[in-house]
Amino acid sequence: MSAAIPAELIEALREVELPTLGHFLEEGFCTPRMVPINAGAQMVGPARTLDLREPDALAVNRALHGLNPGDVLVIRVASGIHAPVGAVTAAAAIAQGAAGIVVDGPVTDVCALHDVQDRLPVFATGLIARTTKRTGRLGDDVLDCAVDIDGAMVSPGDLVLGDRQGVLVLPPAGPGDEILQAALASDRGESALLARIAAGEDLRELLPG
Repeated sequence: MSAAIPAELIEALREVELPTLGHFLEEGFCTPRMVPINAGAQMVGPARTLDLREPDALAVNRALHGLNPGDVLVIRVASGIHAPVGAVTAAAAIAQGAAGIVVDGPVTDVCALHDVQDRLPVFATGLIARTTKRTGRLGDDVLDCAVDIDGAMVSPGDLVLGDRQGVLVLPPAGPGDEILQAALASDRGESALLARIAAGEDLRELLPG
């Protein structure tokens, strides 16, 4: 699934700050509830989804088995009170080469997640000690299906981006070349603009009003 997205698009998106894309886009953003659990590098990759309708740890394991290098594992936790991701899950995702994990629900083992932040960015809506159980009640129909993640719809193969400001979901083709180039140009010019503001130049000339 990750092979369908051009590597140059993923690299370009890694250079763009999410708030810059927020100047151009209105849809696809998770709510402020979705926060980074660790401080990893900017996350960009195609989604592999899991709709965790019950707190079944074996379904999480199957999702991990199916990850390809560069994928972002996206999990909706229907209960909202069970953590599907912790130290072991994170280690398994790293072993599969995952680009990150996004959980609409809580995670656990926060110290372990901090320890792997350089290798696996993790986003979630909170922390909890209650975890998923090995019930085996869920079938494969919960894998690679469309899910609502904290207000953003995610389909398998969608691009999922994350940084310290939150999570953004884009179609596999990205935001469109015009928007991407405008966002890149905005980021490249920001340091010069900040320097001009700090130097005391007239804000009426620098900032349209």
